[in-house]
Amino acid sequence: MVSGKQVETGDALKVHVAEGLEVIARKYSDRALEANVTFSKDRSFFVCDINLHAGRGLSVQAEGEGTDAHRAFQDAATKVAKRLRRHRRRVNEHARCQAAERKPEPGATDVVALV
Repeated sequence: MVSGKQVETGDALKVHVAEGLEVIARKYSDRALEANVTFSKDRSFFVCDINLHAGRGLSVQAEGEGTDAHRAFQDAATKVAKRLRRHRRRVNEHARCQAAERKPEPGATDVVALV
């Protein structure tokens, strides 16, 4: 959902946001994403606030600033992508560590004799 606080969000901006978040979703997440993107104006620059819910209790929030709404979104989307990338790396490293701990040592198998 794209909205604006006292800022007009046109169709071009909504398409740009949808395409940008779709690229991030394909790259860093295998789950469907739900995002709320809010644009506002602060003095002479635009502010973009992204609240993204990526399933399994994972929520990512980022804020970006820029001279126009598109640049503000790019700044915030870069931060969201970085946080998702770091989260995915941590999950993968944790899974690798758990797999290494469960792996039996070669030659340490039990031999059962049948009588």
